[in-house]
Amino acid sequence: MNEQDVIVQRAAYKKRVFQILHIVTSMKITMALLMLLAGAAMIGTVISPQRYDIYHSMGFRLLLTLICGSTFICSMKQLAALRHSNKWRHLAPWGTFSVHMAVVLILLGALYGNIYGVSEEINLAVGKNYEINQKKYKGIGEPFALHLENFETQYYSDGTVSDWISHIRIEQYGQNRLIQEVKVNHPLIYHGISIYQSSFGMAIQTQYLDAAGKVLQEASLGEGQGMVLEGDMMILPVRYVGGLNPQIMYIVYKGEREYDWGAASLGSSRFIGPQMGIVKFIEAQPFSGLLIKQDPGIPLVWFGFLLLAFGFFVSLYKKQF
Repeated sequence: MNEQDVIVQRAAYKKRVFQILHIVTSMKITMALLMLLAGAAMIGTVISPQRYDIYHSMGFRLLLTLICGSTFICSMKQLAALRHSNKWRHLAPWGTFSVHMAVVLILLGALYGNIYGVSEEINLAVGKNYEINQKKYKGIGEPFALHLENFETQYYSDGTVSDWISHIRIEQYGQNRLIQEVKVNHPLIYHGISIYQSSFGMAIQTQYLDAAGKVLQEASLGEGQGMVLEGDMMILPVRYVGGLNPQIMYIVYKGEREYDWGAASLGSSRFIGPQMGIVKFIEAQPFSGLLIKQDPGIPLVWFGFLLLAFGFFVSLYKKQF
């Protein structure tokens, strides 16, 4: 193969690459990717994260990356065309460019937060603390603790629940830094950490003892949360029933089948089957289910929305410099 053939092949290869890039970064492909992203987001709202977390899947992240890259290349092509045209002195085309770059920033912020953000749900009992430190939440500085002072449920006049309210105190350096009510639509935000109200329930202090009364296992269980016993046995507190004599409704499973069930008063002991041990429900405390999130991509997203608003305003401005 002579030098002329090599040059021709390289030129043909570059032409094919540019053709592929032109197709991939076209407006039709970008719109198709956006439709796929919207569809994935809709599915993600229906499917429980416990079954499959779509938002943190590799496919969802790849989709965000493709849209971000496609939009960025489109923006760069638009910028190059703008600089070599007579429209670069007009303000409106720069507004359109700003809108495209705003979309890139918003997608970058979403992708960055998706990969490096932290999200966890905790059940915090009244009077208990939960420490937030750099081991899990990067870049927060000095650690601090959430202390749940009280939890209450508010009701409408017809008896339906109107709101769940957690009274949370932030403790840092041995001092009280902040006291705030956390509601479903009113999170607490401190040092880049957002605390949302997500659920509530009763934390049931449960013990499993042998026939001689020796404690073999102990755990704080929420209603519907099981504790695995010997072999394939499991004790499941189903419901807390309050009143003058509070009761715990429970089921014992052997494998996937019900083995025993009943009700036990707080503080009382119950044998849970022949040649089995004893279950004892010590106490029940209300707990608040809190969603704790750290999203490092939020600043990029906010800046992107500001740029988006600026771009929409400028794109409507027709006056020449």
